[in-house]
Amino acid sequence: MKKLFLHIFDFLEKRRWFAVTLAVVLTALFAFLASRVHYEEDIAKFLPRDEKSRKYQDVYQQFAAQNRVVIVFSSTGTDTLHALYEMEDAMQRLGDSLADCEMVENLTTTVDEMQFLDLMNAVYNHLPYLLEDTDYQRIDSLLQTSNLIDDRLETIERMLMFPTTGMFRYSMSNDPLQLFTPALQRLNSLKLNESFQVIDGYLFTADEQHGIITFDSPYGSNESRDNGLLSQFLDKKIAEVQAQVPNVEMAAVGAPLIAAANAQQIKRDSLLAVSIALVLILTILLLHYRRVSDILWVGASILFGALFALAGIALFRGSISVIVLGIGSVIIGIVANYPLHFLDTYKEVGNRREALREMILPLFIGNLTTVAAFFCLLWLDAQAMRDLGLFASLMLIGTILFVLIFLPQFMRHRPQPSEHLLFEKLAGLQLSRSKARPWIFLAGLVVTVILGHYSKKISFDSDLSHINFMTPSQRQNLEILSQVQSSDMMYAVSEGATLQEVVDHNARLMEQLKRCAAVETVSGVGELLPSQQQLQRAAARWNDFWQDESRQAFLREFLRKAAEHGFQEQAFLPFVNRASESVDIPDIAEFDDIIEPFTNKYIYASDEGWRIVNYVKTSDPEAVHALLDDKDESFFAFSGRDVGHQLVDMLRGSFNYIGLVCSIVVFIFLLLSFRRIELALLAFLPLAVSWIWILGIMHLTGIQFNIVNIILATFIFGQGDDYTIYITEGLLYEYSSGKPRLASYKHSVVISALIMFAGVGCLIVAKHPALRSLALVTIVGMAMVVLMATFLPPLIFDWLVKKKGKMRETPLTLWRILYSLFIGVCFLILFLFLIPFTAIYFLFGKNTEEKKLRYHTLLNKMARFYVRYLPFVKFNKENNSAETFEKPAIIISNHQSHLDLLCMMSLTPKIVFLTNDWVWRNPFYGLVIRKAECYPASDGMEQNLPRLKDLYARGYSICIFPEGTRSPDCEILRFHKGAFTLARELDADILPVFLHGSGHVLPKEELAFRQGEILIEIAERMRPYEEVEADSDIERDREVTKQMRRYYREHYAELCERIETPDYWRFFRKYQSYYKIPTENA
Repeated sequence: MKKLFLHIFDFLEKRRWFAVTLAVVLTALFAFLASRVHYEEDIAKFLPRDEKSRKYQDVYQQFAAQNRVVIVFSSTGTDTLHALYEMEDAMQRLGDSLADCEMVENLTTTVDEMQFLDLMNAVYNHLPYLLEDTDYQRIDSLLQTSNLIDDRLETIERMLMFPTTGMFRYSMSNDPLQLFTPALQRLNSLKLNESFQVIDGYLFTADEQHGIITFDSPYGSNESRDNGLLSQFLDKKIAEVQAQVPNVEMAAVGAPLIAAANAQQIKRDSLLAVSIALVLILTILLLHYRRVSDILWVGASILFGALFALAGIALFRGSISVIVLGIGSVIIGIVANYPLHFLDTYKEVGNRREALREMILPLFIGNLTTVAAFFCLLWLDAQAMRDLGLFASLMLIGTILFVLIFLPQFMRHRPQPSEHLLFEKLAGLQLSRSKARPWIFLAGLVVTVILGHYSKKISFDSDLSHINFMTPSQRQNLEILSQVQSSDMMYAVSEGATLQEVVDHNARLMEQLKRCAAVETVSGVGELLPSQQQLQRAAARWNDFWQDESRQAFLREFLRKAAEHGFQEQAFLPFVNRASESVDIPDIAEFDDIIEPFTNKYIYASDEGWRIVNYVKTSDPEAVHALLDDKDESFFAFSGRDVGHQLVDMLRGSFNYIGLVCSIVVFIFLLLSFRRIELALLAFLPLAVSWIWILGIMHLTGIQFNIVNIILATFIFGQGDDYTIYITEGLLYEYSSGKPRLASYKHSVVISALIMFAGVGCLIVAKHPALRSLALVTIVGMAMVVLMATFLPPLIFDWLVKKKGKMRETPLTLWRILYSLFIGVCFLILFLFLIPFTAIYFLFGKNTEEKKLRYHTLLNKMARFYVRYLPFVKFNKENNSAETFEKPAIIISNHQSHLDLLCMMSLTPKIVFLTNDWVWRNPFYGLVIRKAECYPASDGMEQNLPRLKDLYARGYSICIFPEGTRSPDCEILRFHKGAFTLARELDADILPVFLHGSGHVLPKEELAFRQGEILIEIAERMRPYEEVEADSDIERDREVTKQMRRYYREHYAELCERIETPDYWRFFRKYQSYYKIPTENA
């Protein structure tokens, strides 16, 4: 990748005219395509949708009057009767002014009596199919009543003496004896609740405090531009009527108007946010760079990326949510990193090609991981989220291409260095390298654990009103409407491919609801649209009932008495004809006069099929769910609360998806880019810790996730990885070259972070709740990311490559750490077994010589096992002297590592050691040392001599390390004379043993193992104190000590020359170059 962009640079460097032409042509092409993008303002585009939620939302859109506008009238007067008259006057005036407007459809100022008459006519037309068994029982009972006909005809005569409505006259001719009243009463099932009433033909709330006018917008709820014109028109007409009726307040509310208000506010907020972001970013850049042209090139990079993204949207999608463009101010804060990093590096190195060479990998890796994070949004269920993922990814790609291809060609002057002290001080903060870092790290660890506990309790806000912008009057009127509407309403929906099928399914649904004790009322057309089976049964029942001779005689008697009362024969002709004639089984299409008035309110047809919705009032929604859920695929039930729960579940799913997938994708790209799992973890850890802190802080402060701000995870893993990659690259460059460049890298991160906060922070001034919630969450989140990105990587990397402020001989690696932990756990398990075993073993029975020897043999076998099977360490033993250890001796050895004790213990069971006080008194394994008959050297020769004589006499060799301490560099240190004095006192042989490699596998200054080889060489026995002449034993011991050290140094040098070949040091060299990167010029 580096060679590709460098070849492009070299090619364009010689053909600058071509670079300028190509940049201009591409910019013009992208601008042309961007001009063809259509912009959407629907906040619902951010709603996640699965199969279940799609059904719920479709029902809401189909039946919940999404295009309905409600105008609420409220009187300020105190006289209730006068207030009603004033509201009626205002309602009529406003209704008249809206009647002829093309933007107003289905205007309802007063209740239309003709609509109810048409509905009554439809019920009477289909009366034979709407009666139930109880209705026939009632009719039969009435027909047996004496004087029924006379009483009803007399009542009709009295009523006709007064002015009567058309409704009464129509009812009189179709049902003069009120036999079919229950069928008409079923029209009450179409009444949703008792919260409204009709007064003088006008619709009022039940408390008579508010009047209602409704109409439909012809533009639906998504065409915010046209709805915006409608809103302006309404405001004008309301103001005119308000002036005529000043005591009546009126305001309009509805999904179309809320959508228009959202769109206008989003546009204003987006423009304001982007404008403020640009001003703040320019201010920061002016403080950072002295030359205006440098700032213009940063702007050109961002502009090219934005046009590239919009051109891609035009090609792939055609439209984009305006909210996504509002979030564009955040994307600006991200993409501004790329030109900034290049300019800062160019300022540092002074050569465009060298700056490009150094920046290609960190910029490309950062861009790749950020694009991958945003690409994860493309698989979410919400369309706007997919738009954001595509737009952000394309903008990132476009910007990085401009920075890596065109910017090095156009930047002909080296940026001038900034002397702004604020930036320098921010970049110079070295919390990770201060003396207080252990305490800072400990405090951070404690806070992380605490916040990690609370991070599991993060909550989600599913109330869309919290992220929808509404004017105060809209919100107030919405509250008024919500108060008079039932809050415990459920939707029971049947589905079918055809009208007859959906009616049949709905009939089964109604039967289920009638059997549920928790159902209080059901509002819907279920009782007016019988199933095919019900139609057959109803037709047969009607014919059997009325064709009976006694019922026909009753009809003749009715006509005779009607004539006696002066009624003409045709006055009751509809009733008589209906009862006299037999009926056939109709097709469901013949019920069109019932279906048509309720289309889009109770009945809906689409390309996918038919739906009938029933509004169920229940005190126990769970009982309805238990009755209907998963019982029949042809119907389902849900409530507004279920929609919220479903949305929360989907939000949680989207949140988990974004967090999990983004983290996995980013980590994989980090691993592929750095090719070291340690470096990938180093760059990823700040993101993970930041995420824990963010969730914990959000829970403690009460901030909730919603359908918009859950994209925070994308920003964390997208933007945050840029910072951690850049800091990690700075650490690697500084470690590899030895040049102090981390401060320069941190300086670029500080500038980038300030620009990012300018881009994000400006959204906090937005009035739109969605944008403001995103800004609040992102500010908190990115603050944590910047803090962790600048603190954790230097802290951890210093721990990997340094110890006590000095460079480690070989840096720590994850393999070495895990390998060392494994060995440590193995030793821990060994001693957890050995300590209680030792205590019990010596507690019972006599401590005989044989018993002690068995214990020493156990320790010897354990040591031999560990020496032989220590992972990734090759052990060699050279015994050219054919030593059997049958005869005791004073065994001496050079000392390099903690492994030396195991090596020596593996030679023979009959061996004891002189140890230091810390080992002998160790509370953990000190018991094992003491029972193995090892003694502290600090007791002195006088106190130890009797003990050692006894051990020697029993055949035990005594092992002493003359150096007294481990050698830090594996060289032979100064010898102490104690071992040689003891040999003289015991008249014992000295048995030299040489250890090589143990200090390379486990050095003195480290607890981490390395891969390598260990050699144990057993030399010839010797008695040097017999060959040295001296005036005293002290002089003899001193001379022997010198001779033995000289002997050890010479022979150890020979061993090193023989063993330490290039192949021997291959692991050492691998460790030393593990984190180093090439720093030479390409």
